Amino acid sequence: MSILDISSIETEFCKNFEYLFTDIDDTITTEGMMPASTLQDILQLSKSGIKVVLVTGRPAGWCDYFARMWPVAGIIGENGAFYFTYSRTNKKMKRVYLQTDKERNAGRAGLDKISKRVLSEVPGCGISADQPFRIADLAIDFCEDVPPLGDEEIEKICRIIEEEGAVYKISSIHINCWYGDYDKLICFDRFLMDFTGNHLGNMQDKIIYIGDSPNDEPMFKELKYSAAVNNIVNFLDRMEYYPVYKSEKDSGDGFKEIVDVILTKRGY
Repeated sequence: MSILDISSIETEFCKNFEYLFTDIDDTITTEGMMPASTLQDILQLSKSGIKVVLVTGRPAGWCDYFARMWPVAGIIGENGAFYFTYSRTNKKMKRVYLQTDKERNAGRAGLDKISKRVLSEVPGCGISADQPFRIADLAIDFCEDVPPLGDEEIEKICRIIEEEGAVYKISSIHINCWYGDYDKLICFDRFLMDFTGNHLGNMQDKIIYIGDSPNDEPMFKELKYSAAVNNIVNFLDRMEYYPVYKSEKDSGDGFKEIVDVILTKRGY
């Protein structure tokens, strides 16, 4: 399956779509830092009438910050465990969870067991430094704050998670796992239904998603319009579903490239 250059995206779509959903790590960041251009990109998108929604595996604590402090319409966090939106008019945070407290607590013992197993059985991995700020999942670090693990070690972690009956997704830095039948796409659809009254299937010409790694596959599979920054090439051999478009540049620079194309074709 070939991936098209982002410059070929249809002008008509760029003029009329309403929502841009984007991953965070290694999509709008570069080497773990948020470039100044990213904030400017999101501001420009907002001014042009496009609502930006962040979609991430990062924890609830971080998501609260992004929802409050960034010019975004909302944020989907912990790989679809919840979405947060913040009303600057009413000074109120809206938090919608896809599981009850009881369901999340029931999965905690299993996640604790997975944590102990991977630390014992896979030397070199770690538990993400942001784990204390999570409410629904376990993030296993394979290259953010630890030396990068090889494919064999990553596969071993995934096998342990499967043996313990949990769901997992691989990002560019973590393996996130949880108990439950949700993912980014399911929460994505819930967000759209709550804010537009329409399911994803009725919004295909109004949305684009931007990502960078295997945990973005649900969106690449289901959305008519999707894009990735160039560093997606590091993961294509692990993926079945690819984005429609791709930037030439990596990470934050690639995000800027995609936004620049969209805004130019939008006439903004």
